[in-house]
Amino acid sequence: MARTMKTIRLVLAGCSLALFTCCGKPAAAAPTGNTPPAPISAELVAKLAKADAVDGKTDKVVHKCAGCALGMDGSPAHSLQVQDYTMHFCKEGCLAPFKADPAKELTALKIRE
Repeated sequence: MARTMKTIRLVLAGCSLALFTCCGKPAAAAPTGNTPPAPISAELVAKLAKADAVDGKTDKVVHKCAGCALGMDGSPAHSLQVQDYTMHFCKEGCLAPFKADPAKELTALKIRE
């Protein structure tokens, strides 16, 4: 009986050590889905220049809300710097996607000619 108890203690100690070794290490960082935004290409900078001109001025400020397809006035309270341009948005909900990935959103932006 004493020998069986000693064997059980050794097995439990071994399992505890194995468990600690396996689980005691910090886990590898799990992917968060927060990939860095794509860089702004020369093509997208040209698109920003077109968006800037929609209000009749070329001042490196996109005054119309890009989240609303440049149909509404934006506000300096909801702005984003992209390259040399400042983009104004009408509300935080329009700004958020551009803040997360400006290249993706600019690529999808349709500018009326």
